[in-house]
Amino acid sequence: MSQAGSRPWLRPLAMRLHRWVALALGAWFALLGLTGALLVWHAEADRALNPQWFAPQQRCTATTATPIAASLSVFARAADGGRATQVMAPTAPGAAFTVWQKPVVDGLRRQHFIDADCGRYLGWRDWGAPRFDRAHIVPAVYELHRSLLSKEAGHVAVGFAGLLLLFVAGTGALVAWPRHGTREAWRRTLTVKPAAGAHRRYYDLHRATGMWLLLFLLLMAATGTYLCFPKQTRALVATFLPTAPANLREAAPQPGARIGPDALALHAQALWRDARWTRLQIPDGVAVAYDVRLLQRGERRIDTGDTRVRIGVDSRVVDIRDPLRAPAGDRLLAWLFPLHSGEALGMTGRIAWTVFGLAPPLLFATGLWLWLKRRQARRRMPGHAAAAATVGDNPSRRLQD
Repeated sequence: MSQAGSRPWLRPLAMRLHRWVALALGAWFALLGLTGALLVWHAEADRALNPQWFAPQQRCTATTATPIAASLSVFARAADGGRATQVMAPTAPGAAFTVWQKPVVDGLRRQHFIDADCGRYLGWRDWGAPRFDRAHIVPAVYELHRSLLSKEAGHVAVGFAGLLLLFVAGTGALVAWPRHGTREAWRRTLTVKPAAGAHRRYYDLHRATGMWLLLFLLLMAATGTYLCFPKQTRALVATFLPTAPANLREAAPQPGARIGPDALALHAQALWRDARWTRLQIPDGVAVAYDVRLLQRGERRIDTGDTRVRIGVDSRVVDIRDPLRAPAGDRLLAWLFPLHSGEALGMTGRIAWTVFGLAPPLLFATGLWLWLKRRQARRRMPGHAAAAATVGDNPSRRLQD
């Protein structure tokens, strides 16, 4: 940042780039911030809206010791020939198991909710469908944040938006960084002068918010980009930190007894003293191994965990991914999703992420206001004098230190 003073062209160029990229995409950044702030609490919101699926069910006398097999059996009767791709354990003891079905309508995956103990079918919903009823609103907001409700193309677009947010945050910091690093210069940069005129107050608010939350904005942009481009990010991390091979190995078919999915999940779970299985990926007919995801104590991704076991139908373990004992690069990657969601920092982090998620809308609103006032000034004052007279347009002079 300090080199900007020796390059007088750099700040004006950074200001123009910052302004036009932010104006073009600021509403999108604001949408991502607002939906992200809501999604910090998506599990709690879904449970409150749909207790018939996510709250403990009424107990029945006929319980089953094989809940995964029972869930798949109920699913097979209800799905009319559909193929199950994944079974998820209940989010709370006694709640419904979730069976995911291969996309059947408009490429949407369907969730089926099953009371495995009683063998009851509780209903279904299409994940990411643009519907805003109680069943679909939380997944719709999730997919709006993740992909603009546009499936893979939208997911890629959101990834590029993350890269552009990195650029906007970086150029904004370059423009706002004090030319002289004195205490007084930093005080002016990081505070809002309440007695000043409206232009100065809005500029101060825009600059101070961006600088105070610069690390948060960079973190959200970087981790969000990773979630959209995981393979590319893994390759980048692997250039400076050791990582395990990118793909889990597949099990070769072996003769012998085949065991059921419940036994496979419990077998994988037994590899760690304090782990519990959270998801079971069902083989598609070509693959001959199950992919079991587990949550260990000490993991930062507290919804599903990041521990994975590839296990064959003969209970032979093919591959293990343990984020707590992985190479340094994999441990870093395992932190990125929980950092993005705020769960890595506990309740304090989730509350902070909810508040900080309002920063992109605030920055867009104040930046747009300053730009509109600048245009009004230019119409009233032809020529370059208007630009020099407008607060915030010449950061290297009136509003810098």
